[in-house]
Amino acid sequence: MKLNEFIKLAQKNQQSAITYDLKSDVGCLAKGIYKIIFDFYNKDNFTGDVIFSWRSPSLVRDGEFIGKRIDPKYNGIENNHFIGNLFPNFFTDKKYSLNTNRNGMMGDFPHDYFDIFLTHVAKYGYGKNDIPIEVKEYYPLKRAILDPRNQEFFKSFDTFENYLTKNYFTQIWEYICDKNNTPFSDMKFEQYREESLKLIKSRGKQMIRKLIK
Repeated sequence: MKLNEFIKLAQKNQQSAITYDLKSDVGCLAKGIYKIIFDFYNKDNFTGDVIFSWRSPSLVRDGEFIGKRIDPKYNGIENNHFIGNLFPNFFTDKKYSLNTNRNGMMGDFPHDYFDIFLTHVAKYGYGKNDIPIEVKEYYPLKRAILDPRNQEFFKSFDTFENYLTKNYFTQIWEYICDKNNTPFSDMKFEQYREESLKLIKSRGKQMIRKLIK
């Protein structure tokens, strides 16, 4: 589907647009959407990413991709590419890429969960010390956030709250901070998929409204 066709779909039936599978977070359709919805986006300095990954997390060691974990039960479930699950992720080189370094593991602890990513951004990107959930240390991600080029990116939003707003992450952060909710990274897969899908669709509504404005 081309961008103008997707916009027409959104104008005619928002729900259909919210649940349309874009197939890719770096394809022409996704990039066209990023350009309209995110005023900070430019194709030279950003790559695409999914917020919630349903595949087995990728393995990254010292910033280098070394393969995928194998989970026979869930390995066949594809990532969801609804509009509400996509965002443009600032890109430097692979070693300091925010995208690459949020996908990995240390010991038995996988790191492709958005609660881990956002808590690290809050703490190391904006110096927030009053985070209501535990920051689980993951050195490659922490190192990437502290890289001067990524620091400049985060500073461009002035505050963490503005970063959340501009990326349509506010509701996700509120969910993460609600102590009644189990952290994504501690959930059983079925619950993780169910809860993340609710947030994906809710975020998608906000993005569709901006797209057809």
